[in-house]
Amino acid sequence: MFAKFLSNVAFRGAWLVCLYGAFFLCFITFVWYIAGYTERGWAFFRTNVGFLLAKQDFVKDWVWMTAFYFHITSCILCLLVGPFQFVGYLRRKYKALHHFAGKLYIFSVLGAGVPSGFYMALFANGGLPAQAGFVVLSVLWLVSTYLAYYYVRQGNFKAHMAWTARSYALTFSAVTLRFWTPVLSLYTDMPHDLIIALTAWINWIPNLIITELIIRYAPKRL
Repeated sequence: MFAKFLSNVAFRGAWLVCLYGAFFLCFITFVWYIAGYTERGWAFFRTNVGFLLAKQDFVKDWVWMTAFYFHITSCILCLLVGPFQFVGYLRRKYKALHHFAGKLYIFSVLGAGVPSGFYMALFANGGLPAQAGFVVLSVLWLVSTYLAYYYVRQGNFKAHMAWTARSYALTFSAVTLRFWTPVLSLYTDMPHDLIIALTAWINWIPNLIITELIIRYAPKRL
């Protein structure tokens, strides 16, 4: 019964994934507006706002700042491109666009997102537990994205879609991280460093668990 339930609710057609993608477009547009067009955020290269307030020891380090901008830009691109890769209708009707978007996603992850994320993980707030969480995330993001590319080159499209789903689940940690941090800060009495360390792990582990359930019980929905 549980398997049937998952099969019915997970990726219930192209319209749901399109809605999912549209939501992300609105979400990223909203974030970009608040961060940039109000002239209060990193989009205007300000270093005294948001996340950067906690990284004032690094804002004058051009290597770290370069990694930061590479990471932010690549994550936004991947979040926008990713959902549409799961729409079967678009894959069949617009194959060239699907291939281009897939290459763009893979290049963004492997060429920018993973290297910059791994570097920034080494300096994460929250000490060694948090740094370890983000390092593991970076490694898994690298492996899952590479395997998605490897299997599509081998013509194993079932494995390709499974690993693409895992890769996007890890990409989506950029959103869930920004969910868990304020929730734990507002509704628990945990010390700040403990919250940072905890969110370094729970921002991606539940994503992978949900994705594995979908792959196992509703693979045809991918």
